[in-house]
Amino acid sequence: MTATRSFGLPRARRLIGLLVLLLAAVYVGNAWQTLSVGRWHKPGAAIFPIAVGLLLAISAISVLLEKHGGADDPMPATFSLPAGADLRRLLRVLAAFAIYFLAMPLIGNMIASALFLLASMWLLSDDPNRSLVRLAIYAVVSALAFEVFFVRLLKVQMPAGAFKQWLF
Repeated sequence: MTATRSFGLPRARRLIGLLVLLLAAVYVGNAWQTLSVGRWHKPGAAIFPIAVGLLLAISAISVLLEKHGGADDPMPATFSLPAGADLRRLLRVLAAFAIYFLAMPLIGNMIASALFLLASMWLLSDDPNRSLVRLAIYAVVSALAFEVFFVRLLKVQMPAGAFKQWLF
């Protein structure tokens, strides 16, 4: 039997709420200082990050204002970190995230995203009959959709990597 570590859920949620509120404030402040806000008729690059940061701050404040306890509270009083196979799966997904962000500047957003999506779908799938080909098709279609929507349509600057001359 593996030992698990339990945490009080209301206290942990308050700590995470405060951390997210702090990160949202830093994010909005950084976007406000480094990016152009633009004008009313021509918004600048800072509008989207500021909007995301404000939504994140509102979410954090709502978590901080939640009431816990009472007989009819559906939220458990504690939570436990995963152990055993679940912990290994979590660590593998976190490693996939780290590799994704390290590989993106080298091989480009689209290829790194497709590989990350394939790896994460493989790691998170509980289906014993999962098909690598089917997951690869989903990953490539998703990466292409993100590329078309964000990079081509919205003109979001993403790393093209070493293979940019072969990509559309």
